[in-house]
Amino acid sequence: MALAVILGIVSVGMTIPGLIPPKDDHRPVVRIAAGLSSNDSANTAGNQPGLRLYDIMGRTIGSIGGKKQRINDGGFIDIKVPFDKGVGTKPAEYIQVTNGGDDALCIAYISLTQPDGTSKAWYGDVARDCGADWYHSLLTTGDDEDYQPSCVWIDGNGSYGLRFRGLGLHIHDFANTAGRAAQFNGNKTVMCDAAPRFRMYTEISDKDYIPFFNPPLQLVNGTDVDPGAVLDKSRWALPKEGPHITKAFIDQDPNGAKKRRQLQDSAFGNANSSVVIVSASPKHSAKELCESETSRGYDFVSSMEHMFCDMEAKKLWPVCNSNTTSACFDVRSSTMTRGKGLRGRDSRSGTVPPEKHYAKTVHWG
Repeated sequence: MALAVILGIVSVGMTIPGLIPPKDDHRPVVRIAAGLSSNDSANTAGNQPGLRLYDIMGRTIGSIGGKKQRINDGGFIDIKVPFDKGVGTKPAEYIQVTNGGDDALCIAYISLTQPDGTSKAWYGDVARDCGADWYHSLLTTGDDEDYQPSCVWIDGNGSYGLRFRGLGLHIHDFANTAGRAAQFNGNKTVMCDAAPRFRMYTEISDKDYIPFFNPPLQLVNGTDVDPGAVLDKSRWALPKEGPHITKAFIDQDPNGAKKRRQLQDSAFGNANSSVVIVSASPKHSAKELCESETSRGYDFVSSMEHMFCDMEAKKLWPVCNSNTTSACFDVRSSTMTRGKGLRGRDSRSGTVPPEKHYAKTVHWG
């Protein structure tokens, strides 16, 4: 996906309904939007996360702990973050997000409104493109009614093989400008490999502190004047407060052996085998989910592709129709049909179709 679509910044006076939280004259307001749930019995998308906001020099300006309060599937929560005593009303630059409990949360976007009305937004597609655990989202956001951002998973206890407990981002660096999009598309490392700009964390709590750029980066029209400075680790500073996220701060190779091992050990699909999602959206691809090493979530059917993704095995199967009646997924009964080969094998691939029986079928669109 072209990054021009997934970067978001809104100027003073502009409003995008459903994306930007309302202004509060005395506190910054952060909106956390959930893509879907990992806890179908509760029909929620997870616990309200904890937040810590920092100014341009990495000083904490306000924080609020996570709560057991739940965010509904496809919904959002607006969190008013009180300023720390003596801070005044400094603008927030860096946002730290930590899971508020053990229910996994899939974040589709994060938006921020400052007390002066300036608003900015960040989409989960950034995290997906940087190797985070992700899934399709039901949400439609922004002024493009066809845009449905991916959501990124954070989880407090690593259930279902989910790797990350939180994230940190410098939201000002995700300006929706042609220059910024060209820079990120031309060199993804300046988006994904600079910890102060954006980082997923395997170990983080609301008592930890994330890094910042010191000195601050120089930007022209939202674009880095010196891209090399972004990756210069001598400019990655940690706040004087502590403790710091030492393990998570170490550069994590998204293609490393540790990640592959964790993904292979994941049982997300098996743990959620009672639910299958059927989407009619042309933006939702079962093929993309199955071919991604880092996608995590329920088994998925794309009505547009006529394909079913078995998320546990990461294998694609056709949807049954008048021409395909064996070794296919029957949407009407939400089951896999047997193949015509020996012992029910698929005569085309020789693979035995998995046994699939769902208690619930969720239709998107």
